[in-house]
Amino acid sequence: MRYRQLAEAYARIEATTSRLAMTALLADLFRAAPARALDRIVYLTQGQLAPGFAGIEIGVAEKLAVRAVAQAAGVPPEDVARRLARAGDLGTVAEALLERTRPVRPALTVEHVHKTLEAAARATGKGAQAAKLAAVAGLLRRATPLEARYLVRTVTGTLRLGVGDMTVLDALADVFAGGRAARRELERAYNLTSDLGYVAVTVARGGLAAIRRVHVVIGKPIRPMLAERLADPAAILAKLGGRCAAEYKYDGERLQIHKQGARVELYSRRLERITAQYPDVTALVRRHVTAKDAILEGEVVAVDPDTGDLRPFQDLMRRRRKYGVEEAMAALPAALYAFDLLYTDGRDLTAQPYAERRRQLERAIVPDDRFRLATGREVTSVEDLEAFFQQAVADGCEGLICKAAGGVYQAGARGWLWIKLKREYRSAMTDAVDLVVVGAFHGRGRRAGTYGALLMAAYDADAEVFPTVCKLGSGFTDEFLHALPGLLEPHTRTARPPRVESRLIPDRWIEPALVFEVIGAEITVSPVHTAGWAAVRPAAGLAIRFPRFVRVREDKGPTDATTVRELLRMYRERLTRAAS
Repeated sequence: MRYRQLAEAYARIEATTSRLAMTALLADLFRAAPARALDRIVYLTQGQLAPGFAGIEIGVAEKLAVRAVAQAAGVPPEDVARRLARAGDLGTVAEALLERTRPVRPALTVEHVHKTLEAAARATGKGAQAAKLAAVAGLLRRATPLEARYLVRTVTGTLRLGVGDMTVLDALADVFAGGRAARRELERAYNLTSDLGYVAVTVARGGLAAIRRVHVVIGKPIRPMLAERLADPAAILAKLGGRCAAEYKYDGERLQIHKQGARVELYSRRLERITAQYPDVTALVRRHVTAKDAILEGEVVAVDPDTGDLRPFQDLMRRRRKYGVEEAMAALPAALYAFDLLYTDGRDLTAQPYAERRRQLERAIVPDDRFRLATGREVTSVEDLEAFFQQAVADGCEGLICKAAGGVYQAGARGWLWIKLKREYRSAMTDAVDLVVVGAFHGRGRRAGTYGALLMAAYDADAEVFPTVCKLGSGFTDEFLHALPGLLEPHTRTARPPRVESRLIPDRWIEPALVFEVIGAEITVSPVHTAGWAAVRPAAGLAIRFPRFVRVREDKGPTDATTVRELLRMYRERLTRAAS
């Protein structure tokens, strides 16, 4: 397939903010594509070369891309840099410069672009940068101006078409599965494999029959099941039928662990492969998991090497590094608390009730001080749940996860089969929430030269957008404020990102990517912020009053943030408590 067709489709998608229109344009693109190229088309449309868990990143810095554009256009790099400073988008700069040139033949194909970029991404060692430069410049010499716009944005990680995963699945359902009603079955396959390209090729070649045969596969991480939240133990028991399996909620990092013989891979909550960062955990898995092949979930927690006490999440994050891993392991050893088993020796357990998965998990591991089951018990009364909660907090945990004993594993879903009861919910303050940075405001006074406040958003899972909920300006240390421009720089945009809904105009727009934990005084109605717009009052949304920064949630992606539904429920619960 010609890459020109892809670039033309991107231009049309970029020109609309309507999700329905985006879906129709994607459907046209998929309809015209050969099945053998469909996975690569999907990955490139996501701004990737492979599913996220594969860890294949193009990794072309802006300065290197400037040099590549200069080589292809036959102009000095300084000229490209000056144009970039004025335009703010290297893609449009490349497009304008290449208007003066004639592309080298033959024309680019999707397959060639993908193969070339993948080879460049895999280049390592002393010659890696030169290989990336040669690859990008070579593609640009063969590109039309429009193709150059999207090639440059792809390699620099700034494609940002505003196309969400569910929009891709809707388009695939329209073209290959008989209509939008089949989206749920495609979503199930995606939730079990976390690979949109794989789902696309599967449905294109075999229709819904092939999609229904998709199952859990070791090496393709399952999109994690998520918990709802409630602050009242009585309400939790009522939701779960008067009985639940309560487990400690550890203050660590959630891992999905894939074991195939002696090979072990670890995936984060965001499904990034992080095996290299926890060599001690992989050794624990090899030693203590008796099944030959298994997929299990657990929480890795930092442990005080002197006392054995659990350490806070911030200490564990010091382990997330590329270098000095051995030294970090010695200073901060880790313990793993397993809480679910999803697959074992050829058996997919996701459709089994939780109580059965727990029994299978107990049989699948040999516990010791560093690798054990999450502490849990069956609870049938409010008093027992209260007491177990207090015990969890005393043992250094955040609180509890309360699970329906008969509940299946709902991959990729947030539902009432798991409910969080956390420490923050019992304080006089508002519940802590996880919000996405979508904008930044220049600082004044002591904060001159950095950003003084951030525009924060929740996630609307139904519409796949990020509506704003507060302006965050407190809780930052001087060191954090100094580092903030560098942290935000890769995600800054001159125009509002397509999936951000905001009535405020920040000094800098930020592509939804970074998640911060925030705590505040209360949730209130606001005519300024757009989260839950008109759900409580006409021409008003929800806002968090007096928000305060707690920490960066490096373990969460933007779609893992607190949802608008959760904010609405928290707001209504506060009103109910006040009325009573």
